[in-house]
Amino acid sequence: MELPDKALGVIAYGVKTGIITADDNIIDVIQGTISRNPEIINNTDILCVTESVVAITQHNVVNLEDVSLEIRKKLNLSEDSTVAVIHPILSRNRFSMMLRAIAKSVPNGKVIVQLRFPDDEQGNPLIARETLKKINKRYDDVITLEELGNERLLHPETGMDYIEYYKDIVRAAGSDAEIILANTSDHITQRNPDAIIVSNVHERNDVLEEIRDAGYRNVITLQDICSDPRKGAYSEYGLLGSNLLDPVNEQLKLMPRESDKVCEEIKKMVSVQFGIDIEVLIYGDGAYKDPESGIFELADPVSCFGCTSGIRNRNRIGVKTKYLMQKLHNEGKTREEIESIIAEESRKFAEKQDKKGFSAQGTTPRKIENLVSSLADLVSGSGDTNTPLVVVRGFV
Repeated sequence: MELPDKALGVIAYGVKTGIITADDNIIDVIQGTISRNPEIINNTDILCVTESVVAITQHNVVNLEDVSLEIRKKLNLSEDSTVAVIHPILSRNRFSMMLRAIAKSVPNGKVIVQLRFPDDEQGNPLIARETLKKINKRYDDVITLEELGNERLLHPETGMDYIEYYKDIVRAAGSDAEIILANTSDHITQRNPDAIIVSNVHERNDVLEEIRDAGYRNVITLQDICSDPRKGAYSEYGLLGSNLLDPVNEQLKLMPRESDKVCEEIKKMVSVQFGIDIEVLIYGDGAYKDPESGIFELADPVSCFGCTSGIRNRNRIGVKTKYLMQKLHNEGKTREEIESIIAEESRKFAEKQDKKGFSAQGTTPRKIENLVSSLADLVSGSGDTNTPLVVVRGFV
């Protein structure tokens, strides 16, 4: 692919591979794709692979019945136990099947679901702030469905009534369902359930610690389920980030496992087969917040599940060109002098990484792996363009 590199900054483009199934090997798929289109990859490029195709080719899929059995065993539940679920996100794709598995673990018991308000961890709204004033509730109160009445919100993008949806899922498994709205864990521990499952993604450890500090012990997070490496299908993140794969056969796709190792194997294959030195990462949801709905895209526990050592924990920081241009222009420098000075400042900055100097003012150091993962997800995943590979050029 011939591109005028001197005239371009960072570029990113999706690459179509064709259908990828559990019968495929992800390294063979990438090798075949590059073989058919050798111009798509250059030295120093970052090859981004979406997590879903890696997990599928790893056969990292679990059946709901197995998940229910693991939950029952881990929490020492009986069929008529009461299990509490605290702070799940509002998502058909991400949480509905997990809730079904939890409910199936106590088919003659009860599931208490505590939802955050006014929205979940990712900004999915549940109740309008004006409604809180109307029903005279504050952030640290508990709100029952009776108190809420018809004031709950439908999801702004899908129109879903998640309270009713989650209630129906629990009841379909035979369990009794109770749903409350509360932001602190004491409302759930006071009900003294037989077990608690902390179900939010990014604040799970804080909630877990809060519950244990209150003296409650039979509590786990979603990360503790399906995370045993002795089993055929597992993820270091457990059920976190898992997706609905097949609702008919009740299957969940976990996040990929040993992702750093997979990235290094892909890098080695590209080097040996094509003589090209690249970096590789496996990406999930980008860290993107929609400015209109306020919904945060990152439903996965991380945006980058693995990457090669060349970009691991490296920050992308650089000189703030617009500051330098104006400063040097005000000093009477010529266009040629400004270009030369900025180029030299960039070179020195790359060597010294002086984050406090004037050249770096206005820049925020962020990890390359997270920035590129978000970029790749916007190019492919969020646009659903059927391009499980994304090439990012000119980033490092």
